[in-house]
Amino acid sequence: MKKILSWLITFSLIALLIICYINREGVVKFVMGNIAQYQTVNEPKSNGYHTNYDFEFVQTTNDFHVKNKQDILNVIYTVLNSGETKFTFYCDVSYKNCSNDLANISKDQELLSVINNMVSPYNSYEKLYITTNTYGKTDIEITKLYSEEDINKINSKIEEIKKEIINDNMSDKDKIKAFHDYIINHSVYDEQRALNIEKGSTADYQYNSHKANGPLLEGHALCSGYSDAMKLFLDQLNIPNYKIANNDHIWNLLYIDSTWLHLDLTWDDPVTSDKSNLLLHKFFLITTDELLKQDTSSHNFKQNYYPEAK
Repeated sequence: MKKILSWLITFSLIALLIICYINREGVVKFVMGNIAQYQTVNEPKSNGYHTNYDFEFVQTTNDFHVKNKQDILNVIYTVLNSGETKFTFYCDVSYKNCSNDLANISKDQELLSVINNMVSPYNSYEKLYITTNTYGKTDIEITKLYSEEDINKINSKIEEIKKEIINDNMSDKDKIKAFHDYIINHSVYDEQRALNIEKGSTADYQYNSHKANGPLLEGHALCSGYSDAMKLFLDQLNIPNYKIANNDHIWNLLYIDSTWLHLDLTWDDPVTSDKSNLLLHKFFLITTDELLKQDTSSHNFKQNYYPEAK
């Protein structure tokens, strides 16, 4: 009887080893997947430009074992918002479609740009890489749009402007209007760069008009430069805000007096035939209905990305 029992145990072990060998890839994936399941992930360390805003589209998370697509988007937002340049998170073993969703998200530049527009310009990316392995380990690597030199110069300029035009007796709306007016009065739309972009030209550009450097330091801006400069100022006021974008344009949306309102410095600084520098307030703190009554071609947007702009 003992010999039979010993033989059965030996046979079972041999059979198990044969099965494991035949299905060795699946066994390894199962083991590695379960290791990933219990891998501890420290929260990203936030820098001084982290904002405390959560939006309907993405929210801050402290769970870095993702279980669905929304979890992935929340992790990307959390990492970008923190200012980290490298971060690792994991797919939960229950999330069977994780690799496919990660691959699709990493290729969706419009989707990633939406999230990028919801963090401080200083934490926004110029390049973003997402790589994952078959065991659910996912790495994010970020190349920032703004250098430390950029940040120091821009911060110094904003403080200089604030001392000149802002005082403690002003309401938030007054402060926003003063900054809006200052930017428009001290900068012009960079027509040459806009024309080069439209033509697909790779010519060197004279101004950093696509960033806040342009309107704040160089007197020339594209819509992305105007909106970055305004977002930096709104963040300093601790006003919830983000940038809305479509294929052709970008502007600001902010929450003030219990209402989400649009703010577009580009269209309040129109290009004129005689090169005069006009200052308008047609696109200053207006509702979505008011915005679309004035223009629908350049200010259309996907509401599923920006549900606050109802």
